[in-house]
Amino acid sequence: MRFILACFCCVLGLSVFAQTPNQRPKLVVGIVVDQMRYDYLYRYWNKYSDKGFKRLLAQGYNCRNTHYNYAFTQTGPGHATIYSGTTPSTHGIVSNNWYDRAQKRSVYCVEDKTVLSVGNPTAEPAMSPRNLLSTTLGDELKLATNFRSKVIAISLKDRSSILPGGHFSDGSYWFDAKTGNFITSTFYAPSLPNWLTQFNQKGESTKMLDQTWQPLLPLDQYTESMPDNNPYELPFAHETQPVFPHTLKNPKNPNDHQLILYSPFGLQLTKQLAIAAIENEHLGEDEFTDLLAVSFSSTDYVGHQFGPNSIEAEDIYLRLDLELAALLDYLEKRVGKNEVLVFLSADHGAPFNQKFMTDHRFERQLVQEDKLKDTVNQYLANRFKVDKLVESISEQEFFLNNEVLLKNNLDKKAVENAAIDFMLSLPPFMCAYAPLNGDGTNCSGQVKELLANGYHAKRSGDVLFSLIPGYITGNYPKGVTHGVAFEYDTHVPLLFYGWRVQPGSGNQPVVVPDIAVTVADWLRITAPSGASGKPVMGIPVGAIRK
Repeated sequence: MRFILACFCCVLGLSVFAQTPNQRPKLVVGIVVDQMRYDYLYRYWNKYSDKGFKRLLAQGYNCRNTHYNYAFTQTGPGHATIYSGTTPSTHGIVSNNWYDRAQKRSVYCVEDKTVLSVGNPTAEPAMSPRNLLSTTLGDELKLATNFRSKVIAISLKDRSSILPGGHFSDGSYWFDAKTGNFITSTFYAPSLPNWLTQFNQKGESTKMLDQTWQPLLPLDQYTESMPDNNPYELPFAHETQPVFPHTLKNPKNPNDHQLILYSPFGLQLTKQLAIAAIENEHLGEDEFTDLLAVSFSSTDYVGHQFGPNSIEAEDIYLRLDLELAALLDYLEKRVGKNEVLVFLSADHGAPFNQKFMTDHRFERQLVQEDKLKDTVNQYLANRFKVDKLVESISEQEFFLNNEVLLKNNLDKKAVENAAIDFMLSLPPFMCAYAPLNGDGTNCSGQVKELLANGYHAKRSGDVLFSLIPGYITGNYPKGVTHGVAFEYDTHVPLLFYGWRVQPGSGNQPVVVPDIAVTVADWLRITAPSGASGKPVMGIPVGAIRK
């Protein structure tokens, strides 16, 4: 009977091994690739090495149908969602920046004026995870082990290390382009750890400024991309054309390390810091599972600058493949393949450049938010004889000015409905979601659900809009941006590798909040406090492989 049950479970892809607490992996490594579309796994397949993405796909499990289940896909919300196991409606990181009515200004997702920066000479107001309203996978891991597990998070971007690290992070570190150092804030510690100070003193980023970004392959081999010189890419400020080779030192400001972010050297620097953190924090060396959150940000900077069908984008992913291969080799040698659990995903995808689409007979435009605010205010002023009824328009949502409404005794729903009717008469807009105004909600099905999952009553606008597929907001006549509720922005990779994960793939529907919940289930710990995801079914997790 036991044999029959075991075979039945194997067929279903279920584990037949009773996991006890001491059978957890020694180290969990979460890898987030900023702005990685799912199709990048295969678009450059023939040029990838055998030990990077191909290793993860051949020896790990590929969740092929993984999507973000909210609109306004951006870096801050994406990283928060991956590690909190829930959507912005619960964790509260509704965008990278949101309008705060009380302060009458835009608020950055990880800003915190109560703390100071650590590791640069300015000691200016810095960052923390205080705006994150849920615990994270790392937080719950530390609670489960009475804070004996370690959680370290690193990235070039502050939000991409702070939000994954969570509230109990032992260290969240990010890159300071002014100094070329990795820094933190007093939220975590009054000073940098000695090992990070020594890492900064090596001056690796400054050495990189003297290097040139040359393509990895001859230009004619980048057959998945447009020609190097095309009208859809944005050159660096000190360049006249967006073409290889790219020099990273700006002659007008030779000490500025900003362009490190926009190059494969940023990937290399991130990997080097990840290895230094593992070694110096002794991650994966005892019986208490540790967590290392690594976010590769240069892919996003390159994507914004050059677009997804540029040679630069192709080259950055070929370079990332090599950095992943080196990191995986290191992890398996130091910690052991059977002792490290790796997952890889992305915080959002990206569309193609709007002019590129229009030139290929699929007409799409940019939506300029500042101009849109003026246009809507002018329409409402003509309709209600009151100026400046819209206080802010950002991230495809608008905030009405409650003080002006009250002063002029205007019905808020009537103003919302008028604004909705007007905006829906404009070509870019598909539907509106007004959660506190039933008359104004005309989105349906999946789009309504995605907008609802991205809505937080204390941080979102009065009305959220969905654009027609292919339209985007922002000032990106060249390059691209992201942040909508459609396939090209929501569909991201999700790969599990190492520990007990058996090879395979499946197209079962998975949403990004499932990631943290799945890992928490495997670790036998409580899921993050706001979790709405479910454990991913069908991933074969079996015995330790010899």
